[in-house]
Amino acid sequence: MLSWIACALLASAPVSGPLPAGVARADYSPSGPVIVVKVENRGTFEITTDPKNSPKTVARITELVRSGFYDRQRFHRVESWVIQWGAPASKTMPIDADEVLSGGSGKQMPFEMCEVDFMRGVVGIASTGLQVGGDSQIFILKADYERLWHSYAVLGKVTKGMEVVDRITKGDRITSMKVK
Repeated sequence: MLSWIACALLASAPVSGPLPAGVARADYSPSGPVIVVKVENRGTFEITTDPKNSPKTVARITELVRSGFYDRQRFHRVESWVIQWGAPASKTMPIDADEVLSGGSGKQMPFEMCEVDFMRGVVGIASTGLQVGGDSQIFILKADYERLWHSYAVLGKVTKGMEVVDRITKGDRITSMKVK
């Protein structure tokens, strides 16, 4: 199911651990197009995308954003360490319906491996397993989770409004997503 980043990860709590030599948490600063996400009754946050590490992922997600695909969708997964959205069925169906938990655009993207540290604020693409391309479901880490390294494509990083991300609850609705 796309709502679970991976079954193995569900059994483990988010962890912070040592980083590989030469890598610092502050080093990740993507510089691609910015996606502005407006959340009903919560506020706005911005995702700076990373076409350098994930060009096909950024191209596909910005295409979906420009088409209005994400407008009016709801966040169907909210946990202490992650939030997730990206299923069009969430607009009208009960938030726990199978179509919401596993739905998407119907077009799988190729997996793009990258060297990004999966830390608080990193935005990735959910998939059905490790090193498998995703579709349209997006997740944001609310806590460091280095166990995701090399396992999921990175869309970018929340560069403005992380406090809004922290306030999001399951069922909250996206008013709009736009490419700045």
